[in-house]
Amino acid sequence: MNLGNNSTVAAVLAKDLVALGARTCFGLLGTANFKISHALVQAGVKLISARHEGNAASMADAYAKATGELTLVSVHSGPGLTNAITGIGEAAKSRTPLLVLAGDVPTGSVKSNFYIEQADLVRSVGAVSERIHTPQSARGDLLRAVTRALHDRQTVVLSLPLDVQDAKLNGSNPPLELTPVPGRLHPDPEDVRRLAEAIARAQRPLILAGRGAVLSAAEQSLIELADRIGALLATSVCGHGLFAENPWSLGISGGFSSPVADELISESDLILGFGVSFTQWTTKKGKLIAPDASVAQIDIEAPKLGYQMPVQHALLGDAKATAEALLAELGRRGVSNPTPGRRNDRTRERIRSGDNHHSLYLDQSNAQVIDPRTLSKAVDEILPKDRVVASDSGHFCGWVPRYLRVPNPKASCLSHSFQSVGLGLPSAIGLAIANPGKLAVLGAGDGGFMMSIADLETAIRLGLRMCILIYNDSSYAAEVHYFRRQGYSVDIVQFPDTDFAAIARGYGARAATVRTIADLAAVRTWVGEGAPGVFLIDGKINPDIEADWHAEHFPS
Repeated sequence: MNLGNNSTVAAVLAKDLVALGARTCFGLLGTANFKISHALVQAGVKLISARHEGNAASMADAYAKATGELTLVSVHSGPGLTNAITGIGEAAKSRTPLLVLAGDVPTGSVKSNFYIEQADLVRSVGAVSERIHTPQSARGDLLRAVTRALHDRQTVVLSLPLDVQDAKLNGSNPPLELTPVPGRLHPDPEDVRRLAEAIARAQRPLILAGRGAVLSAAEQSLIELADRIGALLATSVCGHGLFAENPWSLGISGGFSSPVADELISESDLILGFGVSFTQWTTKKGKLIAPDASVAQIDIEAPKLGYQMPVQHALLGDAKATAEALLAELGRRGVSNPTPGRRNDRTRERIRSGDNHHSLYLDQSNAQVIDPRTLSKAVDEILPKDRVVASDSGHFCGWVPRYLRVPNPKASCLSHSFQSVGLGLPSAIGLAIANPGKLAVLGAGDGGFMMSIADLETAIRLGLRMCILIYNDSSYAAEVHYFRRQGYSVDIVQFPDTDFAAIARGYGARAATVRTIADLAAVRTWVGEGAPGVFLIDGKINPDIEADWHAEHFPS
């Protein structure tokens, strides 16, 4: 590929990015990133213009997770980058392979109002800082940044000084090529043999899968392993959607788990963790791990092994490769027929009757407010099952993965790694763009939705199909419940009721205010029409209900 003579660095880099696989860029334009963004569009990249840089970063985060593509974000210097930094922090903590193109002041322009030490800011939230240093080094700098993003699964911010962007790059420039991705990391055979021995001794094994299992495409191999050893299945929040239709799946382990998942996980005598970190959220601060249970952790990153809690078996290896190695080892040992374990009619009925959709609870709805559990279950029943689901963070957030079901892990985006509210709407937009034509469902609190509401216009402008469910209790409920239990006045975190339905109609969406199940009739009508465009549900939820996971994780 000949990129031509006398091209600017910005134009050459844009064509390089297309050659390296970039197809979509999310951004908000300013003077420092206009030329690189314009060059990307000229090179064939689809530019999604957001209304806030933080939202642009979160759109890209969700899109990259769903597609695995080289995904770009473009932001202006100074406040453009600072506005985006929370979304960048979420992506960095999620290990999302993302390339942020951050326009920067001309080299040496330290007196510019837009000048900040971009590298220091970026590193402070766990992202990787790179820079195009000179016109001559720019293409190599870009290749290094893309390699770190894709091969190391890092969120990389590439600073683009204006003078370097504008410089001419003379001559013919051969195409850039990424180093081939290394093959799967296979575990040590001796570690596999020891773990196979532990499996042979176990009476109540459980396979717990996380983000690493999703990235490894290990679902089928893990199901085969579970079938062979009679194990039950569960996921971390980051693995939500794995094993979605499997009758032996307990769903999420941890704060958002069902009552029966808590029981059966804590009864397990061997827990096989594939690509899962065993955080305090996943284990309920260790309460879900029986004192005499053995724990095995399989991960491709050695520093993660045993970092969150002690483990008896630490295997450095890819989730799928390790599951297949265990199957082969069990076959060599003559374990060729499925072992029943806890897989019997009694356990199957326990799983069904004790899951989130069948467990009994005291419905605390009345004529003015609705129980968020009741609302969530009703919306789940009304909406098409072929959907993608995103959730903001906040007190409400456990109700989304508990009740709004997803068909697979790529259909779920729970923006909880940084625990920032306000990332849900852009995550839903990114997820919707990654899944053209599918209905995107968002669960958000009133506080977080107010933070990101500007990009409701973006969802409507792009013609996305989206159902937005607002859990509206007119407060920052996490603080209300936590500090009220300690005897504080909480009026400073409570607000007048907001009519989100009226606001949504002002943007051009359809909407309904929901206080009772009967008020969801308009949603049923919309779904009957094929669920076109954006529909917002302003759910007036009972403000006195504290989520059980919140009370348990944040005791007084």
